[in-house]
Amino acid sequence: MTPEAGTIASPTLAALLHTELSMLVTALWYEIDHGNGSRAVGFFTPDAELTFSRRTFHGTQEISGVYRDRTARGPRVSRHLMSNFHILQHETGSVEAISALVLYAQDGTPPIPATAPVLIADVYDRFVRTGAADEHTSRWRIASRRIENRFLMPGDVLAVPTE
Repeated sequence: MTPEAGTIASPTLAALLHTELSMLVTALWYEIDHGNGSRAVGFFTPDAELTFSRRTFHGTQEISGVYRDRTARGPRVSRHLMSNFHILQHETGSVEAISALVLYAQDGTPPIPATAPVLIADVYDRFVRTGAADEHTSRWRIASRRIENRFLMPGDVLAVPTE
């Protein structure tokens, strides 16, 4: 973590925070890949914003609709691979982070004959601690998520609306 990113009391606390938040992001991608996102809304705050490219969804009702619509399209195989998780800024109860996303996805049932990712993106998350003030009973949730496409395979159809 760079000095501009904010200060965390100790390297041990910084490592714990990094681990906790990257595990949350990984769990969300797992839910989307293995549960069609049916429980994805539980990772977000009630007033969260989720932006895919230029399209933003507000609140858990709209976010839940994104994943209902994804499921309604029919069978889809996806693997969201997250790496390079980096905390950009940390304040009490709020963290901003970026990670890299590599997405392999296609409609149909496995096995899917694919060799190239359909998307590589930067994912900007703002996390807030929700629940009781006690760190042991509260949890981190995503207050905003912005996915910015960096590489997009021509002709591939993403399962979420981006326009």
